[in-house]
Amino acid sequence: MRKVTMRDVSRATGLSMFTVSKALNGGEGVSEESLKMILLAARELGYVPNRAAQELRRSSRDSVAVITADASNSYYLNLMSGIQHTLRPSNWTVVVGDVAVDGVYDPCLEDRMIKRLIESRMAGVISTLTLSPDNIRLLETWDIPIVFVDSAPVGENTYPSVTTDNFNASLLVGDHLAYHGYREWLFLIYPEKWTTRFERERGIREAARRHGAQLVVLESDNDTHSAYAKLGQYLEKTARLPDVLIAGNNPLLLGALKLLQDRRIAIPADMALMGYDEFDWAPLLNPPLTTLNEHSEEIGRRAAGLLVALIGEQTGPDNAAPSSASRREYQQQVPAELIVRQSCGCGLPALPKKKKES
Repeated sequence: MRKVTMRDVSRATGLSMFTVSKALNGGEGVSEESLKMILLAARELGYVPNRAAQELRRSSRDSVAVITADASNSYYLNLMSGIQHTLRPSNWTVVVGDVAVDGVYDPCLEDRMIKRLIESRMAGVISTLTLSPDNIRLLETWDIPIVFVDSAPVGENTYPSVTTDNFNASLLVGDHLAYHGYREWLFLIYPEKWTTRFERERGIREAARRHGAQLVVLESDNDTHSAYAKLGQYLEKTARLPDVLIAGNNPLLLGALKLLQDRRIAIPADMALMGYDEFDWAPLLNPPLTTLNEHSEEIGRRAAGLLVALIGEQTGPDNAAPSSASRREYQQQVPAELIVRQSCGCGLPALPKKKKES
């Protein structure tokens, strides 16, 4: 005869696994009505907790996974530093897997990785991009909590996440562009698979509206070569250079920098340049680059702390990761800071803009 599990109790009562787990393990926060329903169903079904298996589960899961989307993106360096520093005292092992090698997202690679993480008995996952709904459900089925950083799923379901306040970050960028009097803005941005796209674009559109600027949004695949090609195609068709180019992240920025160098477009004399992700060598460029500091190390620290808290709430082998609805308080946003350097035109004498060669 098959052993009755908490999942059976959950199905019988119609209550979430998280609620059932808390009730059967004496946790607080369960209503009296729900508690009575759960205890009655457990008794009628013949549920008996397996304490030995619970202890085995606690002792056997000592690793967490970080899923990245193009590990070459320097944004992840400081993010990983924050994660590692937070998890080190707990002796957790951190495993990193990339599902967008060179910025090219591979859904088959994501599927294989999720299955491998489950087989490896990961205690939890920090993901830097949205996963497919099927893979999210699969992790939940196997009681592996997820914390999203950078990009989080959009829609009715909410999941634990630590992200940048991208809308207000874009307003900071737009206000500074207006300070320079720039009226023609070109925003180079990545596909919607990376959901930071939505709030970054919404914010920059709102800033352009407020300041009466003309905004062109140019979408590129999320890699350096695509950014180089897409920007080159656009500039070939324009009668004149825009006042400023805003690069949506570091891979796109790198592609843009290579193109501007190849075409001998001077920054900021011919066109100003701003980037969305701060990186260690941004002040060493010529000219030094104006960027948004998203404080990715702080995001990593918060995400790791949140994941540890979620793991700590699990007490048995058939307990589930807390449901999305029960984790609405775990939606954290970190404000960005504009780091003003010379690529935007600050600190340099005004120079006449070079006309595009015919």
